[in-house]
Amino acid sequence: MVEYEDGNLPPREYVRENKEQLERLIKHSNNDFVRALAIAAFVEYGDDASVESITKDLERIKELEEVR
Repeated sequence: MVEYEDGNLPPREYVRENKEQLERLIKHSNNDFVRALAIAAFVEYGDDASVESITKDLERIKELEEVR
């Protein structure tokens, strides 16, 4: 694991280690800005499988909102 001089993790490592927390933010946060940041982190630094999984989750959420 490579750390930056200030002790922070590289973005890819951070996303990998905090995947569940980021997913929870996307699914349950009431703040659109926070959700957008979590999505952007997955898109930019997540594994392709993670991006695909999040995309499917977002599509399901959209479908559920349309039913309501």
